Amino acid sequence: MLRDVKSTQRLTRLLSFRVDGTGTASILEGSQQATLVDNGTGDYTLTFAVPFVRVPVCSGNAIGSTAAIINVAVVSISAVQIKAFDAAGAAVDVDFHLSVLGFDSADQT
Repeated sequence: MLRDVKSTQRLTRLLSFRVDGTGTASILEGSQQATLVDNGTGDYTLTFAVPFVRVPVCSGNAIGSTAAIINVAVVSISAVQIKAFDAAGAAVDVDFHLSVLGFDSADQT
């Protein structure tokens, strides 16, 4: 006899975002998963609609013609702060992609 065992321990949650960070910043893809706050030039905070149980892993990259460095500055269970810089180290508004991988279980096993 086979039985299904349902558990959130190994269920991952992957959120993908495409953000227009120039002009009036907005989430172009993934807007149902988070809200965006433009904190100033090159400084953005995405707050997740549903917080994770553990701190997620985040990775991002700039898109478009502007050469920029994306820094995942602060990550918590409920939000991620992104900072963008140009090659000289000055803050710059950019469009970027962000991937967030997290779990909905406190246990890592």
